[in-house]
Amino acid sequence: MARRYAATGLNACAASPGKTACNTFQTSNTIRPRFFDIIFGSDGTPADNALRFRVSRSTAVGTEGTGVVPVALDSADPAALMDSSEGHSAEPTYTAATEVLDVPLNQRATFRWVCAPDGEVICPATAANGLGVAAIHASYVGNCEAVMHWQE
Repeated sequence: MARRYAATGLNACAASPGKTACNTFQTSNTIRPRFFDIIFGSDGTPADNALRFRVSRSTAVGTEGTGVVPVALDSADPAALMDSSEGHSAEPTYTAATEVLDVPLNQRATFRWVCAPDGEVICPATAANGLGVAAIHASYVGNCEAVMHWQE
């Protein structure tokens, strides 16, 4: 059975192309991670802002403000082979036209994507590749959060 992990991230929302709340990426090239559950929303003061959240494939790690240590969902599992970051000062590199989710969402709402059986988003076994969740709005700059679950 695959080992399962979670990572969370936080960043301010920004105009297109947005700011990455959480980027989870390969530290080696030995696994093909399978993302199966992604949750995102805003923890800002409630207002009627229409935010857009984009989940895309990343190929290079951005300059992270803070590293996030992935947590094993089974406490008996070893440390994850993936790593995560939040609060980027320079965004990760995203591959053009590789959005796996693009969700318009009222700021007052939270969205959860759970894959259908065998519907995980699979990343290549290539160092620095992974997924990132970016929050987009033309003028709102409050915080947006993301939680990503994957298996290795």
